[in-house]
Amino acid sequence: MNFLKRCFKAVIFLFFFIPGIVKGQISKGGTPIYIQKLKSFVSDDLVILPPVDNDKLQRTNMLNENQLRLKPLIFAFPFDVSLTPKNSGKWYSAGDVKIWQLRIRSVDAYSLNVIFGKYNLPENAKLFITGTNGSDIKGAYTSANNSDSHVLAVEPLAGDELLIQYEEPTGAAFPGEIEISRVSHDFIGIVAKDHRPLGISGACNVNVNCDLANGKEDIRDAVCRIFIEGTELCTGTLINNTSLDGTPYLLTAYHCISTEKKANLSVYLFNYESPSCVSIDGDVSRSLSGSTLKSSFDSLDFALVRLNNSLPYNYRPYFVGWNKKNVAPPSSFTIHHPWGDIKKIAIDNDIPVTGRYNADYLVNGNWKILKWDKGVTESGSSGGGLFDQNKQLIGTLTGGYATCSSPTNDFFEKFALAWDYRKETTKQLKVWLDPTNSNVEKLDGLLPNSGKTLCSPATNFKDNDTYSATQISNGIIKKGYFTGTNLSGFTDFAEQFKFSKNCEVQGVTLGIAKVKTNPLFAQSFITVQVYAGTDKPTTLLYSEKFDIKKFYSDAMNYLPFQKSVKISGTFFITYNIQDLNQGDTIAVYMANRKSDTTNSFYLKNSSGWLTYNSQNNYGNGSALLTELIACNVDSPTTIDSIENGSLAKFYPNPLNGNAYLTVRTVSQIDSPESTVVYDILGKEQNISNSLKGPNELLLNFAGKRPGFYFVHIEAGGRQIVGKIAYIP
Repeated sequence: MNFLKRCFKAVIFLFFFIPGIVKGQISKGGTPIYIQKLKSFVSDDLVILPPVDNDKLQRTNMLNENQLRLKPLIFAFPFDVSLTPKNSGKWYSAGDVKIWQLRIRSVDAYSLNVIFGKYNLPENAKLFITGTNGSDIKGAYTSANNSDSHVLAVEPLAGDELLIQYEEPTGAAFPGEIEISRVSHDFIGIVAKDHRPLGISGACNVNVNCDLANGKEDIRDAVCRIFIEGTELCTGTLINNTSLDGTPYLLTAYHCISTEKKANLSVYLFNYESPSCVSIDGDVSRSLSGSTLKSSFDSLDFALVRLNNSLPYNYRPYFVGWNKKNVAPPSSFTIHHPWGDIKKIAIDNDIPVTGRYNADYLVNGNWKILKWDKGVTESGSSGGGLFDQNKQLIGTLTGGYATCSSPTNDFFEKFALAWDYRKETTKQLKVWLDPTNSNVEKLDGLLPNSGKTLCSPATNFKDNDTYSATQISNGIIKKGYFTGTNLSGFTDFAEQFKFSKNCEVQGVTLGIAKVKTNPLFAQSFITVQVYAGTDKPTTLLYSEKFDIKKFYSDAMNYLPFQKSVKISGTFFITYNIQDLNQGDTIAVYMANRKSDTTNSFYLKNSSGWLTYNSQNNYGNGSALLTELIACNVDSPTTIDSIENGSLAKFYPNPLNGNAYLTVRTVSQIDSPESTVVYDILGKEQNISNSLKGPNELLLNFAGKRPGFYFVHIEAGGRQIVGKIAYIP
């Protein structure tokens, strides 16, 4: 889907979604303290779990699925344990920090995940979980992740061994409470190598960002994948209530979440999808941990939970509307995570019929899909919502017999009956979803954010594009990749975006094809930059380094910016590879286009920026597999270069023998501390400034190297960029 022609705008609710107050699964980032150990050191911090027969468990799983026909996905075998800093692991000391390490191994596991049955950390303490290869790091989890339930569930990490590291400063208010109560061994491979093997769901499934799903982007953003107690996968949907206040209610199936414990120990992953119709593993960085069970009923198979935390605006939350009339719609669709895969859509163009899943469920309590016209549901789809032609929820998936070879007979509980069939508040939806007692029959969905907090993705990939990591070759010799490390002199790579409105860019997701780093170096960086420009990157707006050792191959990797970047009109997202270490390899996926000159991909070598069309023998165009997270700005914002001379004067320019630059603006300077200066390579410079008046700023370039610099200043609600030559 292509969202480039607009940045979405809504005037609804804003106050409920402040990232700074979010707890749950969200971590603070960072890197664990390194513990130097002698080669002769014999570690006693390793716990090895009993052996697991993956093949046997897979066969048992398949047999149970065929018999029950419910559609959760059981992917892991649980080991209930009690591992604490008092009975396992090893303590170390690093200055004024005490460090506890515990390694856990379960041979041949595709991935491992842990549940902390006790979790309560003091301020400034940190908890990290590191995967087998050392680059997959979850955390830091901190006191911000403390909850009333005193538990914490985390997502799986690839491989059959992980390292728990707890760092507590001396003088902490109290000793941290940590108990690992469960370790789960992935026997299917929902997380393998990086995230999971693509193609694990049926080939007939349709990605949610195919053109077939146009117009359903809001519903897409309400759907999430749920990890339950470390062993099961289901689907859930954020749902609106008549107070229109963004309460984080989520609806799923009873057979997925039937108890308060399961609700507490669930992890909810949002935005797990491919950015286009092609299948590439989605980003897994946007998740929340923990919820409370509000209402559920086994005979109708629904469960309503309230997430422990509100969703940050860059999760793009949407709360679906609903229709409680017991009337069959002319058509319907569901959005779900089959086999825990990236988000998919299934569509039925016919009227569903009333049915009963089996004798354990309410008579006439289900909508029965006779046959899917596009897509299908599978294990892991359980709890996914069924929507009518007006995009209002009318049910959730219980189970059925649909497969790719025979996409027939799926059953969804009826929202109309779940509403108030039972009068107990813990077994109905009405008291929770109609707190105002409005008695309305239907309710539209809610976009809770507006202005700069209303975010949507954008990509240049077309519905029929395929992708690859294309190599540079003269037919005999291969010289690396068009989109990464190469021997042809390309150092920078850019994707062009054209917006018709002013937006703020919060980050970018790169479709990383290959990443390999030299183990002799602790870190390896690319520099991601944002440029204004029309036919090529011209004016640098932002620059930030990212460590590729934290990247996943064959997957979308979300790179959040530390600062939002205001843009207007045409702009470019670029990345530079000159800071990579010897022996490093990186490549980003690009579109394979034949007889199609449409192009948004640019490369840079010593001669400057070039279009991809000019670098291949056939003149075909391409696009980098990127997804932009763009957020709207309600007030008019433009980016202006000094060349127009109308908004500010930068003088003297060049700075020849003079270290002090004066900037005089037409409008009042908004905030001097927001002024940023970059050099020509995009590196932020530490340059002091002082306000000489409401419209005048003085910057001191003393001690800087000669060269070109970009000065960014905000005045009158506008971001102004000046290009300065400094010759000391």
